[in-house]
Amino acid sequence: MDNDTTDAGDEIVNYLGVLDYVILAFVVLIAAVTGIYHGFAKGGQTTTEEFLVADRSMFSLPIAMTLLASFISPITILGKPAEIYTYGGQYFVFIICHLLLFPAIAFIFIPVFHGLRITSAYEYLKLRFGLPLQICGAGIFMLQTAFYMAIVLYSPALAIEFVTSFGLWKTVMIGGIVCTFYTSLGGMKAVIWTDVIMFVVIFGTTVMVIVTGVVKAGGVGHVWETNKEAGRLDLIQFPWDPTQRMTFLNLVIGGFMNSLPMWAVSQTAVQRFLAAKSIKDAQASIWMNLPFVSLLLFLIDYEGLVLYTFYNEAPNVPPNVTKSDQIIIHFVSEQFGHVPGYQGLFIACLWAGTLSTISSGLNAMIAVTLEDMVKPFRRWQANRNNTEVVEDDKSDTFKSKLLTCVYGAISIFLAFLAAEMGTLVSMANSVFGAAGGPLLAAFTQGMMWKRANSAGTLAGVIVGFIFGVWITFGAMLSGDDPDTFWLYKISFMWYATITWAISTIVSIIGSEVYRYFKPQEKEEPIDPSLLVTFLRPRDVYETVELAVVSNNRTNQSGGGNMESEGEDGDLKEYTVHKRSLAQTAENQC
Repeated sequence: MDNDTTDAGDEIVNYLGVLDYVILAFVVLIAAVTGIYHGFAKGGQTTTEEFLVADRSMFSLPIAMTLLASFISPITILGKPAEIYTYGGQYFVFIICHLLLFPAIAFIFIPVFHGLRITSAYEYLKLRFGLPLQICGAGIFMLQTAFYMAIVLYSPALAIEFVTSFGLWKTVMIGGIVCTFYTSLGGMKAVIWTDVIMFVVIFGTTVMVIVTGVVKAGGVGHVWETNKEAGRLDLIQFPWDPTQRMTFLNLVIGGFMNSLPMWAVSQTAVQRFLAAKSIKDAQASIWMNLPFVSLLLFLIDYEGLVLYTFYNEAPNVPPNVTKSDQIIIHFVSEQFGHVPGYQGLFIACLWAGTLSTISSGLNAMIAVTLEDMVKPFRRWQANRNNTEVVEDDKSDTFKSKLLTCVYGAISIFLAFLAAEMGTLVSMANSVFGAAGGPLLAAFTQGMMWKRANSAGTLAGVIVGFIFGVWITFGAMLSGDDPDTFWLYKISFMWYATITWAISTIVSIIGSEVYRYFKPQEKEEPIDPSLLVTFLRPRDVYETVELAVVSNNRTNQSGGGNMESEGEDGDLKEYTVHKRSLAQTAENQC
């Protein structure tokens, strides 16, 4: 059956046909079936260890694929071609920042997180700085993730509205409900294995669009030459003006700092590292992502050059779209919508990115709520009433599934606000810059500066976060007003760098002031396992590594699963062992 076609002036929009809807339904069905399978197979997800970190049993390849699928969202698929079509090829430079990003994650952050065998990234902040910073970090993450999920949920609805009679709100509702359904049933295993399937959909569809698009635009050489002659490939620009939207420096340095909170210390990423069988598997998953991410981003960015070439040659006319982020879906519909199933595959690619990102965010928010809010409150309440802490893992698992539904509903509600926030690329970078920079500062202070303390670091995070929210919303409300306050003109690519720097400076000053007025702070021991490996005493590092390997072998030897009483005892003994190291290690403050 042919797709319906309508003319809008000189433009042609091909609406979805039967095969397109079949493909879309198939992708949604795969996600739902995966959730049902992992929700009921082998007794279902009955413990928080299973539901939140997949029993710490995953190998490197699925971890690598789920990481990529989680962060290659519709914001990337729609927003980056639109960015390059509108502003030029400067955004290609962003790929370079990954040469700094992935080594930093592999060598600095993964050994610390995985070695502690925690469930939430913000448990680290409690171990290093105490409960107030744990709650503060968890709260900031929850706000950041809720808004980011809203943007991700909104973006495919923007595209689908263009080529169907479906209202935007209907698409948002369906996407949110499907993600919530399979995440609440299947937990982390369902999220990871659905992401593996969605990775294949995203990569395959991206290759399909770039190959057919290049052919339509006149070939690889013609696309490159057209953009070069138009002055759109001058990638190495070093203006020092921080208000310029894209420069070499803000894409490499700013891009690195914007990406680090998302890839290194956000619960969404850390939860995947913690689901790996070993530190080596977690590190291998990051190294695999270096070629995966670089190639995929190059292909997606190249689509922007293809769009510019195609729409700037007669008789083609640039499309009349309400948002620049709709340009790629317009191209697909106009040029290939008559091919049965083509649009369905492309929108399935958007859905794949949405399902992966939203489900990852929901699962991460549940882990943070349980480990950083519910359990600390439970312990506080028990101490206050002078009673024993009662942990009911089965009840916590059930509550986690209910909370998944609550957070799914919140993300659907917030998605309707995303329409007022600007382009997809600027929205995403602004959100991670405002909230991610201060969180990154807390982790880098804790891992890399032994003199950091709870009072100074908490002050730094709060000041940095307030500043980030101020400039983000100030820039959003001022729009393109040339007379606006100069801070609101700063490129969104610098937000994370600025907020990280402010938080770090305030943390250092605050920590030193606190140490001056409280001399006993200097005597506080620091657990070496909370520091980056190159700052630990060598004998302590080897002991901690041995403890982790021994614990992993115990898990693999059939001695019961993690929720059994024996295994739980081993984990407590291991935690005590780590704590004792802090008492014997040399205080190098």
